[in-house]
Parts: sequence; structure tokens; C-alpha cells
Amino acid sequence: MSSAPCVWVLNLDAETELETLGNYTPPAALLRVVEIQQQPLIRSLLAPGDILLNHSNVDQFAKNRDLEGLVGCAWSPTPGALGMLAAVGAIPDPAPSVEILRAINARPFAAEVRKDLIHDSFVKHLASNLEEALSVIARTSVDNWLLRRSFGAAGRGRRKIAAGKPTAPERSWIEASLRNGPLIIEPWVEVVREFTRSGWVSSKGDVTLAPPCLQETKSCGAWLSSQAAPPDALPRALDDRLQEAFEQAGRAIARAGYQGPFGVDSYLHKATGGRLALNALSEINGRYTMDWAQTRITDPSRNPA
Repeated sequence: MSSAPCVWVLNLDAETELETLGNYTPPAALLRVVEIQQQPLIRSLLAPGDILLNHSNVDQFAKNRDLEGLVGCAWSPTPGALGMLAAVGAIPDPAPSVEILRAINARPFAAEVRKDLIHDSFVKHLASNLEEALSVIARTSVDNWLLRRSFGAAGRGRRKIAAGKPTAPERSWIEASLRNGPLIIEPWVEVVREFTRSGWVSSKGDVTLAPPCLQETKSCGAWLSSQAAPPDALPRALDDRLQEAFEQAGRAIARAGYQGPFGVDSYLHKATGGRLALNALSEINGRYTMDWAQTRITDPSRNPA
């Protein structure tokens, strides 16, 4: 017997909403970007018969009440996404509070979880004010720094800055970024191979992890494709480190009160002398992921107990 259709909100602007304190209204330009980025997910994440809810059709569905009582699913259960589902009468699974979503999706959270995982990779620096940011950038131990805002996805919220003294536009970007939260500053490295891994945290705090995937992104960090990683993608020792990072991330977000889908980004990069080093935990994403179709993890909303 086939399951009932789900009503999906693919709010790929979730990080922007989480960054915004108070009422959030997505800019029209961002909605156009989201619409383009949704296309691969419509083909891979939504099952046949599922309904995509967006800002263009929500009012009509709310008026007709065609979706009343259906299961509601969101890329990220932000207040905006849950509000759209409620407007049409769809019923989402229990979701963590927006405070929990903000906490676990903020890059400083991932940097804190990562501290105990560093072996031969680099150190991430946390800058909470302009003085701290300028102090790190002034260090000439690397040629360039990568600055990441607390929230960002698909290449948004990051900037490459040369070591030394930032230019006036770069300083303005830093100051504007710090008004929305701390910055993560790390060496700009040449990425050789990217990995993603997804999982699910149950309401009891149990963590289910899927096999790793290979990921390809643009130079700006925007996603291009994902595929299941072959067994020989990494030597056993490095694969064990990835496993450790994924498990530690899952336990950390469970302790923080999160339940639902999540993902972790990692990558191999060139280090001193051309050797390869592993950044075992680059980011933690408390939401669905672009590689979710590869995970074979069963969404509890599809098979309720």
C-alpha cells in the first residue's frame, strides 16, 4: 500500500531566516535563487504524488484547504516553513524550537564540536568582534583566509581575504557580518575531495548514520552534485576519523535538543608540502541535505509507528 502524499516546503533559505531576528520576509531575489536550487531536490527528495508548497501557491492552497490533514515536511522546520504548513492545514512532525535550530546550525557550534577532532588539519578561529577578526587576518602564516558568517549555505555568507590588512570593502563586510554573530576564520585551502554524510536523530536521541557520499561544489561553495562514495574513497584510518566526526556531531545535536535529519560536510585538502590533510568536520547542518536521496534513511513521517 502506498503512503499518503506529503506536503513539502523546500525552504533552502533557512539559514538566512535563522540569521534574522524578528520577522523574516525572504527577498524576491533570494526566492528566485531558491527556486532554481530546489529543482534537483524536487526530483530526488519528493516522492511521486508529493506536493511542493511555496510562496506562489500557499495562499491558494490555504483557501481551498486541499491539503488539510496531510503530513507536512520541511527542508528545515523554521517558523516560516511551519507557518506555511499550518496555513494549508498540513501536520508536521514535532520540531525543535527555533532557538535550538539557531544554536546547532550556527558555524561556531560546529567549530566547538570539531575541536577534539583536529589531527593534521587546520585550526578554526572564532572572532566575536572586529578587533579579534583583524588580529587573525593580520597573521601571515597563510596567504589567504576564509571568513564564514555564523549562518550561510550554497556559497552564501563567506569571503576570501588576503592575509594582512583588509581593504575598506572587506572591512565593511566584516563589520556587517559581525552584527549578525561571530565569524569563523580559517585558512583558505585547496580542496581535493569533498564528503558528506547524513543521519537522523530520533526523539529519544538515537543517531542513525547513512554511508558517506562524495560531493562536488562550485568554487564559491554552492552544491553541484552528490553520489555514494565507493568503498576505496578513503584509506581506513581516514574513514574511521570521518565516522568519529559524524557520530560526535550527531550526539552533540541530540544533546542540544535537536531531532530530525542532519548532515555533516568534510573534505580532503592540500596542506604543507603538498600532502593531503583531512578536515573531518567542516559544517553541521540540522536539516535535510542535498544527498538525502542517497542515504536510504526512512523518514518516520512516511512510516509512523
